Amino acid sequence: PVVAYVGVQLAYLIEGVVIVETVFAWPGIGHALVHAIFGRDIAMVQGTALTLGLLYVALNLFVDLACRSIDPRERTL
Repeated sequence: PVVAYVGVQLAYLIEGVVIVETVFAWPGIGHALVHAIFGRDIAMVQGTALTLGLLYVALNLFVDLACRSIDPRERTL
């Protein structure tokens, strides 16, 4: 359960990057996404949303694989 919980917390960090980068004016993908939304740059919004979505899916895959490798009931010979 600890690995799954840490995975969920990392997913929340990915989602929170937009807010943190906007509040503190840090350059990054979240800040670029906000500027693209206000500038109505549809291609940039789609690209950053796709990138963040793929990162979220990859993180969930990594957490699932980690849970499977840790759980002795899931191991097969």
